Amino acid sequence: MEAQAPSPYTGFLQQPWYTGRGLFLDPPTVFYNKEKWNLHVPDALAYAELQNSGAEWCYEAIFSTKRDDTCQATLYRDYISQQLSQFSTSYPAVHIAALITEPVIHAAGGMHMIDPLFQRVLVKECQRRGMPVIFDEVFTGFWRLGAESAAELLGCMPDIACYAKLLTGGVVPLAATLATNSVFEAFEGKSKIFALLHGHSYSGYAVGCAAAVKAMQWFKDPQMNLNISSNGNRLMELWDNKLVSKISAKSAVSRVVALGTVCALELKADDADIGYGSLLASSIVQKLRNDGVYMRPLGNVIYLMCGPATPATVCSTILDKVCQRLDEC
Repeated sequence: MEAQAPSPYTGFLQQPWYTGRGLFLDPPTVFYNKEKWNLHVPDALAYAELQNSGAEWCYEAIFSTKRDDTCQATLYRDYISQQLSQFSTSYPAVHIAALITEPVIHAAGGMHMIDPLFQRVLVKECQRRGMPVIFDEVFTGFWRLGAESAAELLGCMPDIACYAKLLTGGVVPLAATLATNSVFEAFEGKSKIFALLHGHSYSGYAVGCAAAVKAMQWFKDPQMNLNISSNGNRLMELWDNKLVSKISAKSAVSRVVALGTVCALELKADDADIGYGSLLASSIVQKLRNDGVYMRPLGNVIYLMCGPATPATVCSTILDKVCQRLDEC
């Protein structure tokens, strides 16, 4: 529980024992605002070469591996290498055991979309140093972000990946952890003491496994799921681009992230009313419930999630109601 960055979830009332054990990087994020893609970089990465990045981006460009050969990738690589080296120098007796991250979108942390290039460079740098990479795909996996796994979107593979939630289509609980052969074989031995003596509470039971098999077949079958591409590897755009663009231009909105089955927006707030404890979204959330739209607030961030097979017309109807309510803010 201590291998996570400081957040509202690690405060004294939630985890009075929390000390924070690890190296926590502040990543660059991408989002839609004023009808265009933007890149926000933390102070440690505020290089001039990054300031105007994102102005001419589109969805495909953000995830393109062609960015791996750019000056931006070099700056990210140098920053990550520097941070890892400084940590090793400052704490010579401490060994970084692994990289743990949610790929593409940090969900409960505020629906922040991490720059895919940064995560891809980070994964490669950690694996180059012999650190195993763990993807937490409990939220992002199984078509949540428009592909069967967020690793596919990033274009890099972890050593360990954790899945749940949409694994069964949300019908019943089920969790699964996948690992590369080298990780799996590390726990082989003549005695049980070599094994990884841990399992999920909801793993391997018949009902959950049957639901998962059906969900995986259904979601990627173009005849069953009309949102899937003909080759079965991507979802079509579910959130109408014009409506998303219109919402991003609202004076009450500071950023929008629309990807796969997720559409999240952050309401503008002053420093005193920002973050997970904010009640700024309470009014619009209640009004939308009266409209039959259920959005979950994460402080001043509110978000929608549909299913991988939800008709795009339904998503558009919901977005139109959100747009109308934002006009009242």
